[in-house]
Amino acid sequence: MTRLTAFLAWSTQAGSPDAVKRALVVMKRMLAEHGYDYYDWNENQSVNKDIGAKVSDELLKSDLVILEASTQRPNLAYEVGFAHALHLPLVVIKQTGSERLPENFGEPDYLVYPSDIGDDTGFANFESRFTAWLRKLAGTTLSAGQRSARQGRNALNEQVNKFIDGYPEEHASLHMLGGWAGALARELDSGGASQLVVDAGYYLPSFSSLREWTGGEIRAIADLTDETEQFWTPDHPEEMTANVSERIFLIDWSWFFENENRLSRQIELWNRHQARHRDRTYDIYIAAKEELQPGEVHPSGPDAVGHHLLLLDPDLVGGYRGNPGRTGGRQLVIERNSLRYESAAHFYDSIKARAVQFQPKMKAADLRRAWVARTGVGHWDDDWTAETEFRSPDYFDLYDRHIRCWIPRYAQLVQDSAATVFREILRIYADRMRSVDVLEIGYGTGRLTSEIVPWIRNINRPFYDLEHYGPVRQYRGVDRADQMAQYARELLQPEQQTGLDMRLVRGTAWEDVDGRYDVVFGSLVMHFLIGPEPTAETLDEFFTDAAEHTTEDGTLVFADVFGVEGDRQGTSVMTKWREWMLRYGLAEEEVDGYLAGNADMTSAAPVSLLRKAAEAHGFKTSAKVVGAPTLPFRIVVFRKEHVAG
Repeated sequence: MTRLTAFLAWSTQAGSPDAVKRALVVMKRMLAEHGYDYYDWNENQSVNKDIGAKVSDELLKSDLVILEASTQRPNLAYEVGFAHALHLPLVVIKQTGSERLPENFGEPDYLVYPSDIGDDTGFANFESRFTAWLRKLAGTTLSAGQRSARQGRNALNEQVNKFIDGYPEEHASLHMLGGWAGALARELDSGGASQLVVDAGYYLPSFSSLREWTGGEIRAIADLTDETEQFWTPDHPEEMTANVSERIFLIDWSWFFENENRLSRQIELWNRHQARHRDRTYDIYIAAKEELQPGEVHPSGPDAVGHHLLLLDPDLVGGYRGNPGRTGGRQLVIERNSLRYESAAHFYDSIKARAVQFQPKMKAADLRRAWVARTGVGHWDDDWTAETEFRSPDYFDLYDRHIRCWIPRYAQLVQDSAATVFREILRIYADRMRSVDVLEIGYGTGRLTSEIVPWIRNINRPFYDLEHYGPVRQYRGVDRADQMAQYARELLQPEQQTGLDMRLVRGTAWEDVDGRYDVVFGSLVMHFLIGPEPTAETLDEFFTDAAEHTTEDGTLVFADVFGVEGDRQGTSVMTKWREWMLRYGLAEEEVDGYLAGNADMTSAAPVSLLRKAAEAHGFKTSAKVVGAPTLPFRIVVFRKEHVAG
């Protein structure tokens, strides 16, 4: 911001001109010491032809007005009136014994100086009172914020006046201007002095002006999962960060896993931010945007757009809400409210408590490792070795995050499994020209289900519109954990899946499975069904049950961990799996805990052993690698070889 400017005007007709000059010397010296420039009207008026216009121009550029009024000169009323109209701080100086201004001049501040130029004590007192007045203004009327707001108001007022002056006769543009200015006034008036509503086009100048504010700490939350008018891009304006001392960035937790490239791009941006602001404190924290915990209520309430938040000490809260005048737009709402500030600070601190501090030169793997350690994601609780349905709620609540720390390329495994199920459905439908029934064993949180069901609904829709069965008639799912069943039902709403007879039930395979199905499939469930190091009798029993519950040309599709025959090779793939978990962020003790608690996975049957048992029951076996050949994960298809009768 530019230096402060004072407008000075004084009379040459005062009772003691020498005393006026001494008072001017005192004031100009004090103004300079307090960071002011000044415009002395008397020193410049001789070069001004249009006196009224020049006075107006200089007053518009000024921050305070100092008028000598020992004699009530003709221009005094104009200068005082203009200062009042602009709400500029005004002080009237006068010699001892001179008259005060009439009451209709308002009640300006008065500072009296001696009429005797030799009154050193009197001028010392005048200097002291003038200095005190300048100091008072610096903390009140002429603070950086007051000055910024006043200059903005004056600039707007000046431009509106210029616009009006450009149309001396009736014109539609005047009505347009009046409508816009009226709307802006109503917007400002909606919350009084305690609330400011800023449209998107004005975010940048509003934030930019904050760089002059030094009254307290500024903290913020930036919700990167909110795509509304997204501005956290590589060309993000630095003015948005200029005076923020601490910011939490909220990201989707999947960025640590499937969307690592997006996380890496944001890391580049965060590094640039901190490098540009390395001369001051600017701390960055990263947190995953999750369901709010009890007590974590956004201070802006249900109208808030995203989890964005701005906190300015000691009592200012900012957040975004939808713009009622523009679909898909938003407004920044700044509110002065001490109670809401306390609520907002609690909300901020709750999120920060589970956030990770970003350090310069961090890579995506470093940030993921810090986040995993901070949140406990991927930690295997010894109590989880019990049957799935008896595990504690935190196993189920964070399952989709846990699993990505344990299973390499989990998202790819699910997508490839879904694609394999699609192919088998279409193969059977094309070969037999009848609707297909499918069964999912161990649907869990519904991750694989949510990939398959929309696809089925799409291929069924044309048939459903004609009131015929589509390629898929029935979708049945079974899972033994009641918590998983509740979660999946809430997510998928099976009763509302039009065009598909879908049911998700609690039960076990194969005891609670009725009927025969064309495609039976599951993700990370086969090792659980057959157990660690299964015997020939166990495998024979499994494929006997599978054959009884599949049609004559039915298929089994299982994505899972599979061992490798031979102790040395088996140890090798498990070592690779262990190394992967370490690289993906788990500590060694966490990896050891998981492997120790999942012996049915570390001792899973190899595909070659399953192939022998499957062939004995009429299934032909094929396998596809997931992730990398050195890892023990495969999608295995057991397809019945139909023999024509």
